[in-house]
Amino acid sequence: MNKVSFILDVCRQVEEHLQSLHGLVNEVKDIGHAILCSNQRIPSTNYNHAFRVSVTEAEADRLIADVVKYYESMGLKPCFVVSPTTRPPTFANSLIKAGFEPILEEDVMVFRGRIKDFKPDPDLKVAVNDGGLLDVWTDVSMKGFGVPMVLRDALIDLYGKASRYEGTKSYLGYFQGKPAGICGLVSINNVGGIFTVGTAPEHRRKGVATALLHRAIADSLTMGNTLLYLITTSGSDAERLYTSLGFEVAYTHYRYELHPQTK
Repeated sequence: MNKVSFILDVCRQVEEHLQSLHGLVNEVKDIGHAILCSNQRIPSTNYNHAFRVSVTEAEADRLIADVVKYYESMGLKPCFVVSPTTRPPTFANSLIKAGFEPILEEDVMVFRGRIKDFKPDPDLKVAVNDGGLLDVWTDVSMKGFGVPMVLRDALIDLYGKASRYEGTKSYLGYFQGKPAGICGLVSINNVGGIFTVGTAPEHRRKGVATALLHRAIADSLTMGNTLLYLITTSGSDAERLYTSLGFEVAYTHYRYELHPQTK
């Protein structure tokens, strides 16, 4: 398989996985030429965007207008994710012409290495959340990502929906007996995705994220996943950590959001 075919194949598998995942926790609407996911309780582009776009150049402007109308009707910011499978390849130009601007560049990384020996600090333990730790897991997530308390109930609902799926494993890291970090693994059709890798500020640089990721990678391999991926901000410290653990950048995708001054 050549490089272009590899990128397109990975992108297809990842986007199919993401569509299934959004279907577990968010509203998902297939309008034929794009997939629209939404969560009015959490007004973040993580959960509110259009992706898997496939139209002709002549249809692009109409699709953009329809998507803008859809999200604005719910009081949400219109957002598109543009990836290597987006069609036409010039779709980003149509977005910019319509008043959208790029707000985030993310790398999709796939695990290509072998699991490495890892001896965590004896003060560090990793537990699997069986649902009874959902409140604690959510609180650590909010601390790690700086999420405002007003969204707590909505996040508990979202994480709860994900945790009830049989292919989900969520991990809680403890340092000296105190909740310190979190990580989630969702496996669907032999594809595993690692999400929500976060550490409470007071426990950073103690190996918490590394221990959580080692556990998630090992479990993914045990479960027989043929592809394991995660998504991170391009050039971030997190990306450097993931690279050290055997992940490689497969492709980059971009989020475009409608500029607030655009009418």
